[in-house]
Amino acid sequence: MTDLTALRLRRFSRVSRVVGLLTALLLIVVVPTYLTGNVDRPFVDISMTMAALLGGANCALAASRGSGRLRAAWAGLAMACLSWGIGQAVWSWYELVQHTATPFPGLADVGYLGFPVGAVIALTLFPANASRADRRRMTLDALLITSAIGLMSWATVLGAVVEAGGTSPFATAVSVAYPLSDIVLLVVCFLVLSRAAAYREPLAFVAFGLLMMTVADSGFAFLVAKESYATGSMFDLGWFFAFGTFAFASLTPGATSSQAPAQSPTVAGAILPYIPFGGAFVFIGWRYTSGLTPSTFEVVMTGVIVLLVVTRQFFTVRDNQKLALALAQTESELRHQAFHDQLTGLANRALFVDRLSHALELHRRDRRPLAICFLDLDGFKAVNDKLGHSAGDDLLQRVSARFGEVLSGADTLARFGGDEFAVLLEDRIDAGEVACALLNSLTEPFPFGHREMSVRASIGVARVDLIDHTPTVDDLLLSADLAMYVIKSRGGADVLVHTAGLQLDEIDDVELGRALAVALAKNEITVAFQPIIDLSTGRLDMLEALARWAPEGRPINPEVFVRVAEHCELIDPLFEFVLAQACDQLARWTALPGGSEVRVAVNVSPGQLSSPTLPRTVAAELKRHCLAGDRLVLEITETGGLMDTAISLTVCHELRRLGIRLSVDDFGTGLSSMARLRDLPIDEVKIDRSFITGVDQDTTRHRFVAGVLAFAERVGLTVVAEGIEREAERDALTDLGCHRAQGFLFSKAVSAESVDALLSSPGSWLRGIPSPLHASPQDASPQDASPWS
Repeated sequence: MTDLTALRLRRFSRVSRVVGLLTALLLIVVVPTYLTGNVDRPFVDISMTMAALLGGANCALAASRGSGRLRAAWAGLAMACLSWGIGQAVWSWYELVQHTATPFPGLADVGYLGFPVGAVIALTLFPANASRADRRRMTLDALLITSAIGLMSWATVLGAVVEAGGTSPFATAVSVAYPLSDIVLLVVCFLVLSRAAAYREPLAFVAFGLLMMTVADSGFAFLVAKESYATGSMFDLGWFFAFGTFAFASLTPGATSSQAPAQSPTVAGAILPYIPFGGAFVFIGWRYTSGLTPSTFEVVMTGVIVLLVVTRQFFTVRDNQKLALALAQTESELRHQAFHDQLTGLANRALFVDRLSHALELHRRDRRPLAICFLDLDGFKAVNDKLGHSAGDDLLQRVSARFGEVLSGADTLARFGGDEFAVLLEDRIDAGEVACALLNSLTEPFPFGHREMSVRASIGVARVDLIDHTPTVDDLLLSADLAMYVIKSRGGADVLVHTAGLQLDEIDDVELGRALAVALAKNEITVAFQPIIDLSTGRLDMLEALARWAPEGRPINPEVFVRVAEHCELIDPLFEFVLAQACDQLARWTALPGGSEVRVAVNVSPGQLSSPTLPRTVAAELKRHCLAGDRLVLEITETGGLMDTAISLTVCHELRRLGIRLSVDDFGTGLSSMARLRDLPIDEVKIDRSFITGVDQDTTRHRFVAGVLAFAERVGLTVVAEGIEREAERDALTDLGCHRAQGFLFSKAVSAESVDALLSSPGSWLRGIPSPLHASPQDASPQDASPWS
């Protein structure tokens, strides 16, 4: 607010108080004078003119302080008062100056009848938030009040005025206009008082002023019709009170506030329209009991009033029914919101716990089996980081839809928050199969525009079988939660059923992550190399570079510290370290006899394939060591978070342009193995050791390997079998046509220095390394079973 605006407001405030004080003084003088009967014509005419002009001045000042429709409303009321004041001034001129009767109809009537026009316009301009139902109700109320007041007015004033007639039809019309305008003013009074408005307090005073104006006009018209009116009648006080009330209304708090608080309808406001209706029937009843025969007009109006009341009640009942239905719907929506997740529409934790409690009670009573699955999406944070939280929300909705397609209508799927879900399976003993189906539902990547994102889940299952003791809700949730965290700590993307004694690894991931970061900074990570053999020649074909870490001489399983590296965002530094060591050794071996054709494979996670900087990193290492790209193979593991298919496809094509071959590790075990072959330019697959162990004895494994080899030959892929420990397994693979293999039968992972001797060793590797470095499977470390080992 500027200083000038503040100054103007203070000035208007002072003027308003002065004008209001003058109005009050006028009433203080006038009312006692009327009550004592010491009134004369000049006093009445002049004071009545002053009252109208002072009332209009107060309304005009209120208009100057307001804005918008509120300003127009007060301006309209000011003009109404001014019009009436002009009419009174004309009346006074004839009485006091001309000393003659005021002509009828004449200019004075123009001023007087201008008042109801201005007042009605002003009241319709006061701001009010009215719905369609409110407008319909107000219309019916207006008709009802008009009919009721019209009926009483006809029986008292209006009928007498019409019967008295006038000197001309125009004079009769003007005579009738006065009581009709009074009816309109009364209708407006009731409507103003009955509607819910932000300005109810000032409007209530305005309505009271209009009521006083109506009483004075009706008394004046009645006395004129009886030819008994004289200036100074007690009915004249009604006009004084009307203009004084208008002045007071303009000075009430909130009269000009543009932000007056809205108020809800009151009981008094609801019954106000029925007051004229009741008054009309009481009046008709009184006339009937008094022996007065009602006229045809009165009978017709009585019927109209009854019809309007019935119509209003019909709409009231219908509106109440709609309101009750809306309230019931709102209550249902609130109940749904209280027990459902707003993002996915699934049950929330509160509803899930409630249903689980009921299911446990059924188990306690009827021994009915149940199980719960606790699911956590692996690497969901990467979606939010790469694509934004809106994409993350969209992914959660689509994941929920896929889970819903797997489950039956009797199962309860809930979202606990974030990327955590839970499933309640009642009367089912196939919880493990359902969990696997939930896991498999995420095999297909999720499209996001021109790119695709793959997502996996870690699922913990807790079962309550028929003979089991009924656990508590908290115990069952804790069991499923623990199973989920255990499987997540083992790399995720799998299902684990809770069993007695299950517990998390003792190694703290946070502490281990800090130690791993220090180890990378101090070059305390070592790299071992495991040979891959060409079964057709028995010679060395390739070496796989594998990370090793043994802080304080205590080896850490690669599965553990690789998982920690992924969670602690150390997987990129670990990869770059292994890549640098592998390229460094490969460059050195190139100068040794038999080493110029050796290739090295380095593991890379799916999440790293989504990094556009990966080709530059690899190219820089190859250039630094003067190596050709075809000397390097990148093996895509089944661990390592989400893969953006669109970006990964571009990255893979850039890597292949460098001459680098791409291989899928642990083929056959992960959910996304086939998706990798479909979406990426893959050159090689490594059949997981779980299908190789016992391939010479198990017909299922034998058929699977045969099928993979046939498929690979058809699409032009190279196949490597990993995990060979027995000669019978090697022979079976040779018979099936598998030409490359890796496993303890040939060699465990050895140091770079040991590879120097291996490269110069003559002879075949088909029965193992032809040197003292060979170790039997029983001598191998458990860490050599890792896909990163």
